Amino acid sequence: MTLSIVARDPQSGDFGVCGYTDIAGYGSLVPHVSISGAVATQAYVNVDNGIELMELIHNKLSVNKAGKKIIKKDKNKEMRQMIAIGLNNSYFEWTGDNTLDFKSSIKGKNYIVAGNCMKNFNVIKACADYFESHSDEIFSLRLINSINAGDKEGGHIKKISYFDNVSKKKIIRSTKSVFGDSMSSALIIASKSPQIWHNLRVDSHKKPIRQLKKIYLSTKVSSDKLNKFYGGAIEVKPYYWRRIN
Repeated sequence: MTLSIVARDPQSGDFGVCGYTDIAGYGSLVPHVSISGAVATQAYVNVDNGIELMELIHNKLSVNKAGKKIIKKDKNKEMRQMIAIGLNNSYFEWTGDNTLDFKSSIKGKNYIVAGNCMKNFNVIKACADYFESHSDEIFSLRLINSINAGDKEGGHIKKISYFDNVSKKKIIRSTKSVFGDSMSSALIIASKSPQIWHNLRVDSHKKPIRQLKKIYLSTKVSSDKLNKFYGGAIEVKPYYWRRIN
């Protein structure tokens, strides 16, 4: 199970990704951001697809064209789910037929939400509805709260079914027996005015998106104290994709 939102803040131009998944390490697998766009590559994850999209849009290809180029050559594309947003209202959505149900995506103004192995469509809709109805909220918190809304609506399914090629039978197992009970979440934002709270991760936790919000709030307080003590002298440069010549 993975639920993600990729979005652009129209006020600042920042791009961000937030989400959570049933396994450890969401932050090292799913999200990629730059000052030109954001992408979440999930389901049967291929990290290279996300990195390649960043490279292509850096070279002035639109997100839509870049996404289509990447998926077209991917031999496992039917097991992938990928969403991306870029400059000039460029979007890309892909959900392969062989990703786990329930899977879908919603595209709106300045955002895309996508999930797989969800309880139902309402999970994805709750995430989208929150983002659309809280435009006055600080961008980073808005992303976290959007995923939280999806989690509160039911989040991931408790059992998964799949076809086993060895036994030639449909298998039904609990989600925990397949993926374990350690989940993860992350928030990453690319900004021309970067902040400490633009790159946060929870790599293993039973309630990762709730934990991510706690970390965000405490990091924000810590950052404010740091800036006050040093008079803003510390220049923050969180990690995000960028070409270094």
